[in-house]
Amino acid sequence: MTYNKKIIFQILTEKSDKIGNQTAEWTDFFTAWANVNGVGGREYYSASQVNSQNDVVFKTRYSRKIADFHTSEVRIVYNGKTFDIKHIDDYQEKHMELVFRTEAHNE
Repeated sequence: MTYNKKIIFQILTEKSDKIGNQTAEWTDFFTAWANVNGVGGREYYSASQVNSQNDVVFKTRYSRKIADFHTSEVRIVYNGKTFDIKHIDDYQEKHMELVFRTEAHNE
């Protein structure tokens, strides 16, 4: 497996402003080399609107730094695009490779 694409993992952190208000903010956490595969796009209809969805699979070497996060706490940035992680898989539970099933974030 060739890991030749640089990706950035971001984690959701909470920051406090001067008066103590908590705000959520995405912060760069970890950089890794990955294999990137587009699963393809699809269009679907919902409430009379056409929506598109682009799924991408990222594969990286196993890292304890990222394996134990919940999918809502981490996301991937690749080529200036943000990808929401839908599932993290420790491939065959061998602690050799992590597979991230993602969806392109529509901003």
